Amino acid sequence: MTPEITLDDIQKTVRDSFYVTVGLGVIAFQKAQVQRNELRKQLEEGVGGAHQTVADSVKTVEERLEAVEHRIDAVLDDVEEKLPAQARLVMSQARGVAKDARQQLRLLVDRA
Repeated sequence: MTPEITLDDIQKTVRDSFYVTVGLGVIAFQKAQVQRNELRKQLEEGVGGAHQTVADSVKTVEERLEAVEHRIDAVLDDVEEKLPAQARLVMSQARGVAKDARQQLRLLVDRA
C-alpha cells in the first residue's frame, strides 16, 4: 500500500523548502559579509603598513637632510665671518633666499 500524499503534505514540504532556502541564503550572505570584512581588514593593514613604511622612510630622509643642512650652515657661518662686509651681506641674503626655498619645497612635499 502506498501512502497518500495530501495537499497539506505538499504545502508543508514547499513551506519547509522555502524556509530552508531562505536560511541557506541568509547563511551565504553572512559568510560573504565576513569574508568581505576580512578582506577589507587585510587591505587596510597592507595599505596602512605600506603607508607607515613610506612615512618612516620619509622621516629618516628628512632627519638626515636636516643634519646635512646644519653641517653646511656651520661651514657657511665660518666662511661668512671671514668675508668682507659687502660680501657677507650678499652671502647672508643668498642663504636667506635658499632657506626660504627649502621651506617652500618642504611644504609642497608635505602636501603631496
